[in-house]
Amino acid sequence: MGRISTGTWMGAAFVVALVIAAPILAVMGAGFEGTDTALRATARWSLLLFWPAYTGRALMILFGQNFAGIARRSRDFGLSFASAHLVHIALILWMYQGLGKHPIPHFVVVYDTVALVMIYSVALLSLPKLQAWLRPWQWRLLRDVTMHFVALIFALDLVLVPLKLGTNHPMGYWPFSILAILGPLLRLAAAMRGWMAPKVAVA
Repeated sequence: MGRISTGTWMGAAFVVALVIAAPILAVMGAGFEGTDTALRATARWSLLLFWPAYTGRALMILFGQNFAGIARRSRDFGLSFASAHLVHIALILWMYQGLGKHPIPHFVVVYDTVALVMIYSVALLSLPKLQAWLRPWQWRLLRDVTMHFVALIFALDLVLVPLKLGTNHPMGYWPFSILAILGPLLRLAAAMRGWMAPKVAVA
């Protein structure tokens, strides 16, 4: 696991997203229905990559060193998520520009756009030479705010929207809805453990 480069992770994540989307478009066509289905599928793949990036350290804090490998690879998972999500973005652009469809409410487009700017800003600033422009606390703040914001969007898209609109395919949502809810809860539990941990006095 340690010998695999970050670039390999990112390339593999991008290829998997293409492999997910291409057969759907080939079978269902590149019209609205096929594109919408491919969008949903690639969004779920993005969540599966984002989730360990978001929860890796929390899992290690809460459940021990068995999850240390995931925590160490948080950056790789995060950059792989950003790489794979490019396919999802391309499908959104195709739906809006190629098909002229606008099925998403305006306010959703706004917060999705903000999230994308934040995601790829963090991805670029994760490079050591660019990250050197920031102080450590500035980098941590930007990274954590971005991660929490993306987690919120996944929760809105996979929990609140299905509850509000209903769905004919609940099993297509439930496993991912659980992940979307569980991620912030794990982060909160890990933070609370840190707050409640006894402080060692410095002589």
